[in-house]
Amino acid sequence: MSDRLQDASGTFDDVEAVVQAAGTGERLGRGAKAFLVLGGRTLLERAVEAMRAIARDVMVAVPPGDVERARELCGSSAVVVAGGATRRETLCLLMDAARAPWVVLHDVVHPFVTPGLARRVLEIARTRGAAVAAVRSTSSAYHGVAGRGTTRVAPGELWLTRKPWAFRRDAFARGLAGPGDPHEGVGGFLTRAGEEIALVPAEPWNVKITTAEDWQLAEAIERGLRPV
Repeated sequence: MSDRLQDASGTFDDVEAVVQAAGTGERLGRGAKAFLVLGGRTLLERAVEAMRAIARDVMVAVPPGDVERARELCGSSAVVVAGGATRRETLCLLMDAARAPWVVLHDVVHPFVTPGLARRVLEIARTRGAAVAAVRSTSSAYHGVAGRGTTRVAPGELWLTRKPWAFRRDAFARGLAGPGDPHEGVGGFLTRAGEEIALVPAEPWNVKITTAEDWQLAEAIERGLRPV
């Protein structure tokens, strides 16, 4: 990664970070995820802090009714906008407002992303086109579709994508222009744009918070990661 792109703070002037934080947390049952407190900080604050370490500009999308609350939390660290009705709509709103050549995409539901991981993902994306953090399964798995049986996946062959992603903004725009599933994520757009997606190994505790059980796991991980 070219050092000439870094400013005095260590961030990269050709990179913008966008953070999805508009989830209402219905399955979790604790209210909007952005404002849940883990280890003394909200998930929103954790996400913005990690992204500020690599990107000069950070933009976050939160539920429309929580914009002012989020702005008070973020201060000058991030631009806060209202998210859309769906995850895809929120992603498109953020990407439409992005201006830098490179984008790092994060989500508050991944509270253990570090600046180091984000830098690794960005570095690989610069050489391969696009990259995403992923956790490799060490157990066998089964791919199953109702009524169609199952297919075994051998240990080590399955990767679970996490955040962050890193990719060129123009690649996302090319993928968005084509037909696609209205529920697809950024990987679908980039694949349709012809981008190779590199998998960057992440720590196994880079979990995603969706359910009440996920929250309990995140709390246990947070306690385990605290300095002794």
